[in-house]
Amino acid sequence: MAREGYLLHAGEDTIHDPEAEKKVERERKTPHGKWENFWYYHKIPVLVAVCVLLVAGYMVWSAVRTVRPDYTVGMVTQQACPEEAADALQDAMAKYGKDLNGDGKVVVQISQYTLSPANGSSGAGTGDAQMDMAYRTKLMADVSAGTSILFLTDDASLRALEQEGQHLFAYRDGSTPKEDASDYDRMRVPLSQCPKLAGLSGTAAGAGGTKINLSGATNDLSLSLRIYYGSGIEGKEKDYYLASKALFQKLTS
Repeated sequence: MAREGYLLHAGEDTIHDPEAEKKVERERKTPHGKWENFWYYHKIPVLVAVCVLLVAGYMVWSAVRTVRPDYTVGMVTQQACPEEAADALQDAMAKYGKDLNGDGKVVVQISQYTLSPANGSSGAGTGDAQMDMAYRTKLMADVSAGTSILFLTDDASLRALEQEGQHLFAYRDGSTPKEDASDYDRMRVPLSQCPKLAGLSGTAAGAGGTKINLSGATNDLSLSLRIYYGSGIEGKEKDYYLASKALFQKLTS
């Protein structure tokens, strides 16, 4: 077929001319001719191989760039916490954690869930029913999978979750409350009482160059440990739960 390609535009006499055929054979033996012959027969496999290599390279590049958190902390509040304050909290908490995934660094990732009050009062929450439902769906997926063992909450959100029957939070000593327990203060440690986090202060540049008061943005938050035994995640990722519990104890003692 490659030979016919060289003779495609030749006339009838040229095709049967022995000298012309010898010339074509000589051209086929040149580097350019060999390349054309190779490309004619192998271009599809080569293109497929290049595509496979590009996809594989992209997957490796994405895996290298993807940050794998050692701890995920759920933040459930009625008002969104500024990203700069959440970043400062992540960094402060990471100082007391362990490298659980063996990548040589300790990373704490905060997942924010901004939920509107159950009574629908104005002035708080997301103000968007669809966004609120999206946050609640993500939170329930987190709870079901046991992604977050530690939670940062404001008082109203913790109470709302418990009163909705979620039964998520353990007492500060790690014990499990009764399902009808209402002593919520025993289920949370205000950040102001967490020696390792109480010193979070200063300002950070927010969107549009505005200054964020870090301590002011987090002074209504408390740290809680979710229950394990008797919950839907009992028997799953026990090492991760114990590591998260150890971090909770370090941050609150």
